[in-house]
Amino acid sequence: MSDGLSIGWSGERARGALNAYRGVLGFNMALHIVIGLLCLFAPNTVAHMFQLPEPIPAGWTRGWGATLILVTALYVPGLLDPVHKRAPNIIGILGRVWMGTVWVFCGGGFLWFALFDYLWAAIIFVFYVRLFRATIMTRP
Repeated sequence: MSDGLSIGWSGERARGALNAYRGVLGFNMALHIVIGLLCLFAPNTVAHMFQLPEPIPAGWTRGWGATLILVTALYVPGLLDPVHKRAPNIIGILGRVWMGTVWVFCGGGFLWFALFDYLWAAIIFVFYVRLFRATIMTRP
């Protein structure tokens, strides 16, 4: 196989890994937006879904939902250009691990939040590593 064909194949693989990563991260960001909006507009529903006590006052749940939406917006540069804008992606993965740990210490229904954050941290990490391996392979 010539170098031209090899580099072209590697480039195609890198584009595929980029699209896969963007799809996974974009889906996770969409989930965050939905959860954030539910917390803002239906805090009692969120509490019942995760078997948590009714939020009294509901303000803390709404504040958490708004914060989740804000943090999700900070991931946008990492979604658009994950190869060159690495900080939002790395901070996002580490942040999910951190929040998973916080939710574990909260216990109870918050364990579902911990599972969600740990699972997504692992999934996003795997896809990010695949993206970087494929990107590095495009350079002879």
